Amino acid sequence: MEGGVFMIDVKKVGAFISECRKENEWTQKQLGEMLGVTDRAVSKWETGRSLPDIGLIEPLCGLFGIRVSEFLAGKKMEAEAYQKETDELLINAIGEHQLYGFQIVIHLLTVIALLVFSIPFLIRRETQWLPGLETENLLCWMAAVVLTGIIWYLDKNLPARKYRASNVWIEAAGGAVLFCILMGIDFYASGGGRALEQVTAAEKLWAAILAAAGLIFTVAVRIFGCRTRK
Repeated sequence: MEGGVFMIDVKKVGAFISECRKENEWTQKQLGEMLGVTDRAVSKWETGRSLPDIGLIEPLCGLFGIRVSEFLAGKKMEAEAYQKETDELLINAIGEHQLYGFQIVIHLLTVIALLVFSIPFLIRRETQWLPGLETENLLCWMAAVVLTGIIWYLDKNLPARKYRASNVWIEAAGGAVLFCILMGIDFYASGGGRALEQVTAAEKLWAAILAAAGLIFTVAVRIFGCRTRK
Protein backbone atom coordinates (compact mmCIF):
# COMPACT_ATOMS: atom_id res chain seq x y z
CA MET A 1 0.00 0.00 0.00
CA GLU A 2 1.38 3.43 -0.93
CA GLY A 3 -0.24 6.61 0.33
CA GLY A 4 -3.34 4.63 1.35
CA VAL A 5 -3.84 3.26 -2.19
CA PHE A 6 -3.99 -0.48 -2.73
CA MET A 7 -1.27 -1.67 -5.12
CA ILE A 8 -2.02 -4.88 -7.06
CA ASP A 9 0.90 -7.20 -7.77
CA VAL A 10 0.46 -7.27 -11.55
CA LYS A 11 3.05 -10.00 -12.07
CA LYS A 12 1.41 -12.25 -9.49
CA VAL A 13 -2.05 -11.71 -10.97
CA GLY A 14 -0.68 -12.41 -14.46
CA ALA A 15 0.89 -15.69 -13.36
CA PHE A 16 -2.41 -16.63 -11.69
CA ILE A 17 -4.35 -15.95 -14.92
CA SER A 18 -1.89 -18.16 -16.81
CA GLU A 19 -2.22 -20.92 -14.19
CA CYS A 20 -6.04 -20.86 -14.30
CA ARG A 21 -6.07 -20.85 -18.11
CA LYS A 22 -3.76 -23.86 -18.29
CA GLU A 23 -5.85 -25.71 -15.70
CA ASN A 24 -8.80 -25.37 -18.07
CA GLU A 25 -6.61 -26.42 -21.04
CA TRP A 26 -7.41 -23.26 -23.01
CA THR A 27 -5.06 -21.45 -25.33
CA GLN A 28 -4.58 -17.72 -25.03
CA LYS A 29 -6.59 -17.34 -28.24
CA GLN A 30 -9.51 -19.41 -26.87
CA LEU A 31 -9.62 -17.43 -23.65
CA GLY A 32 -9.46 -14.18 -25.60
CA GLU A 33 -12.38 -15.24 -27.81
CA MET A 34 -14.50 -16.02 -24.73
CA LEU A 35 -13.86 -12.53 -23.41
CA GLY A 36 -13.92 -10.69 -26.73
CA VAL A 37 -10.24 -9.70 -26.70
CA THR A 38 -7.19 -10.73 -28.70
CA ASP A 39 -4.66 -13.36 -27.70
CA ARG A 40 -2.09 -10.54 -27.53
CA ALA A 41 -4.15 -8.91 -24.76
CA VAL A 42 -4.22 -12.21 -22.84
CA SER A 43 -0.45 -12.52 -23.31
CA LYS A 44 0.05 -9.04 -21.82
CA TRP A 45 -2.03 -10.01 -18.79
CA GLU A 46 -0.10 -13.21 -18.18
CA THR A 47 3.30 -11.54 -18.50
CA GLY A 48 2.32 -8.78 -16.10
CA ARG A 49 2.49 -5.97 -18.64
CA SER A 50 -1.13 -4.99 -18.06
CA LEU A 51 -4.30 -5.95 -16.23
CA PRO A 52 -7.71 -6.83 -17.69
CA ASP A 53 -10.15 -3.91 -17.99
CA ILE A 54 -12.35 -3.55 -14.92
CA GLY A 55 -15.36 -4.76 -16.93
CA LEU A 56 -13.60 -8.02 -17.79
CA ILE A 57 -12.57 -9.03 -14.28
CA GLU A 58 -15.94 -10.47 -13.23
CA PRO A 59 -16.47 -12.45 -16.47
CA LEU A 60 -12.88 -13.72 -16.23
CA CYS A 61 -13.44 -14.85 -12.64
CA GLY A 62 -16.66 -16.54 -13.75
CA LEU A 63 -14.82 -18.51 -16.42
CA PHE A 64 -12.14 -19.61 -13.98
CA GLY A 65 -14.60 -20.27 -11.13
CA ILE A 66 -12.76 -18.01 -8.70
CA ARG A 67 -13.73 -15.05 -6.50
CA VAL A 68 -12.78 -11.48 -7.40
CA SER A 69 -10.79 -11.24 -4.15
CA GLU A 70 -8.82 -14.32 -5.21
CA PHE A 71 -8.11 -12.72 -8.57
CA LEU A 72 -6.84 -9.53 -6.88
CA ALA A 73 -4.74 -11.57 -4.46
CA GLY A 74 -3.32 -13.63 -7.32
CA LYS A 75 -4.02 -16.98 -5.68
CA LYS A 76 -6.75 -19.41 -4.68
CA MET A 77 -7.71 -19.40 -1.03
CA GLU A 78 -9.06 -22.01 1.36
CA ALA A 79 -12.41 -21.28 2.98
CA GLU A 80 -10.79 -20.52 6.37
CA ALA A 81 -8.33 -18.05 4.88
CA TYR A 82 -10.82 -16.37 2.57
CA GLN A 83 -12.36 -13.95 5.10
CA LYS A 84 -8.97 -12.92 6.47
CA GLU A 85 -7.59 -12.30 2.98
CA THR A 86 -10.72 -10.37 1.99
CA ASP A 87 -10.42 -8.17 5.11
CA GLU A 88 -6.79 -7.40 4.30
CA LEU A 89 -7.66 -6.50 0.70
CA LEU A 90 -10.45 -4.20 1.92
CA ILE A 91 -8.19 -2.54 4.46
CA ASN A 92 -5.55 -1.87 1.84
CA ALA A 93 -8.12 -0.64 -0.67
CA ILE A 94 -9.95 1.67 1.73
CA GLY A 95 -7.10 3.00 3.82
CA GLU A 96 -6.50 3.06 7.56
CA HIS A 97 -7.63 6.67 8.07
CA GLN A 98 -10.96 6.01 6.35
CA LEU A 99 -11.54 2.97 8.56
CA TYR A 100 -10.95 5.15 11.63
CA GLY A 101 -13.34 7.70 10.11
CA PHE A 102 -16.05 5.01 9.95
CA GLN A 103 -15.31 4.17 13.57
CA ILE A 104 -15.69 7.81 14.68
CA VAL A 105 -18.99 8.17 12.80
CA ILE A 106 -20.40 5.08 14.52
CA HIS A 107 -19.33 6.43 17.94
CA LEU A 108 -20.92 9.82 17.22
CA LEU A 109 -24.17 8.18 16.11
CA THR A 110 -24.14 6.11 19.30
CA VAL A 111 -23.80 9.27 21.43
CA ILE A 112 -26.60 11.00 19.49
CA ALA A 113 -28.89 7.96 19.85
CA LEU A 114 -28.27 7.89 23.61
CA LEU A 115 -28.97 11.63 23.96
CA VAL A 116 -32.17 11.41 21.89
CA PHE A 117 -33.37 8.46 23.97
CA SER A 118 -32.65 10.39 27.19
CA ILE A 119 -34.50 13.61 26.27
CA PRO A 120 -37.85 12.47 27.72
CA PHE A 121 -36.14 11.63 31.04
CA LEU A 122 -34.50 15.07 31.14
CA ILE A 123 -37.65 17.10 30.41
CA ARG A 124 -40.14 15.08 32.48
CA ARG A 125 -42.18 16.90 35.09
CA GLU A 126 -40.80 16.97 38.61
CA THR A 127 -43.85 15.08 39.85
CA GLN A 128 -43.14 12.19 37.46
CA TRP A 129 -40.79 9.36 38.30
CA LEU A 130 -40.73 8.22 34.66
CA PRO A 131 -41.66 10.15 31.50
CA GLY A 132 -45.14 9.61 30.13
CA LEU A 133 -46.27 8.41 26.72
CA GLU A 134 -46.69 11.90 25.27
CA THR A 135 -46.25 12.33 21.53
CA GLU A 136 -42.92 14.14 21.83
CA ASN A 137 -41.53 11.40 24.05
CA LEU A 138 -42.64 8.66 21.68
CA LEU A 139 -41.04 10.51 18.76
CA CYS A 140 -37.74 10.72 20.66
CA TRP A 141 -37.76 7.02 21.42
CA MET A 142 -38.69 6.14 17.82
CA ALA A 143 -35.83 8.30 16.56
CA ALA A 144 -33.46 6.54 18.96
CA VAL A 145 -34.62 3.16 17.66
CA VAL A 146 -34.04 4.27 14.05
CA LEU A 147 -30.56 5.57 14.91
CA THR A 148 -29.77 2.29 16.66
CA GLY A 149 -30.83 0.39 13.54
CA ILE A 150 -28.57 2.58 11.40
CA ILE A 151 -25.65 2.01 13.79
CA TRP A 152 -26.24 -1.75 13.72
CA TYR A 153 -26.41 -1.79 9.92
CA LEU A 154 -23.22 0.27 9.52
CA ASP A 155 -21.34 -1.75 12.11
CA LYS A 156 -22.33 -5.01 10.41
CA ASN A 157 -21.82 -3.99 6.78
CA LEU A 158 -18.91 -1.55 6.73
CA PRO A 159 -15.71 -3.43 5.86
CA ALA A 160 -13.14 -4.88 8.21
CA ARG A 161 -15.05 -4.46 11.47
CA LYS A 162 -12.38 -5.91 13.73
CA TYR A 163 -9.79 -3.54 12.27
CA ARG A 164 -12.09 -0.54 12.07
CA ALA A 165 -12.69 -0.60 15.83
CA SER A 166 -9.04 -1.10 16.74
CA ASN A 167 -7.80 2.44 17.49
CA VAL A 168 -7.09 2.57 21.22
CA TRP A 169 -7.60 6.33 21.59
CA ILE A 170 -10.91 6.38 19.70
CA GLU A 171 -12.27 3.45 21.71
CA ALA A 172 -11.11 4.92 25.04
CA ALA A 173 -12.55 8.36 24.23
CA GLY A 174 -15.82 6.83 23.04
CA GLY A 175 -16.21 4.84 26.25
CA ALA A 176 -15.38 7.88 28.40
CA VAL A 177 -17.91 10.10 26.61
CA LEU A 178 -20.70 7.53 26.88
CA PHE A 179 -19.99 6.99 30.59
CA CYS A 180 -19.99 10.75 31.29
CA ILE A 181 -23.26 11.19 29.42
CA LEU A 182 -24.91 8.40 31.41
CA MET A 183 -23.60 9.86 34.67
CA GLY A 184 -24.81 13.32 33.68
CA ILE A 185 -28.28 12.02 32.87
CA ASP A 186 -28.42 10.12 36.17
CA PHE A 187 -27.24 13.22 38.07
CA TYR A 188 -29.86 15.43 36.43
CA ALA A 189 -32.63 12.87 36.87
CA SER A 190 -31.84 12.52 40.59
CA GLY A 191 -32.23 16.24 41.21
CA GLY A 192 -28.85 17.68 40.25
CA GLY A 193 -27.45 20.42 42.46
CA ARG A 194 -30.41 20.36 44.83
CA ALA A 195 -29.73 16.70 45.63
CA LEU A 196 -26.10 17.50 46.41
CA GLU A 197 -27.15 20.03 49.03
CA GLN A 198 -28.81 17.23 50.99
CA VAL A 199 -25.79 14.92 51.27
CA THR A 200 -22.73 15.13 53.47
CA ALA A 201 -19.16 15.84 52.31
CA ALA A 202 -18.22 12.21 52.94
CA GLU A 203 -21.08 11.01 50.73
CA LYS A 204 -20.02 13.42 47.99
CA LEU A 205 -16.46 12.10 48.19
CA TRP A 206 -17.67 8.50 48.03
CA ALA A 207 -19.85 9.30 45.00
CA ALA A 208 -16.88 10.96 43.28
CA ILE A 209 -14.70 7.90 43.98
CA LEU A 210 -17.36 5.56 42.57
CA ALA A 211 -17.76 7.73 39.48
CA ALA A 212 -14.00 7.82 38.90
CA ALA A 213 -13.76 4.05 39.38
CA GLY A 214 -16.62 3.51 36.95
CA LEU A 215 -14.98 5.76 34.36
CA ILE A 216 -11.63 3.98 34.70
CA PHE A 217 -13.32 0.56 34.45
CA THR A 218 -15.32 1.54 31.36
CA VAL A 219 -12.27 2.94 29.56
CA ALA A 220 -10.18 -0.10 30.56
CA VAL A 221 -12.79 -2.49 29.14
CA ARG A 222 -12.89 -0.58 25.85
CA ILE A 223 -9.09 -0.57 25.61
CA PHE A 224 -8.91 -4.29 26.40
CA GLY A 225 -11.49 -5.06 23.71
CA CYS A 226 -9.61 -2.85 21.26
CA ARG A 227 -6.28 -4.58 21.89
CA THR A 228 -7.96 -7.97 21.63
CA ARG A 229 -9.29 -7.10 18.16
CA LYS A 230 -5.84 -5.92 17.09
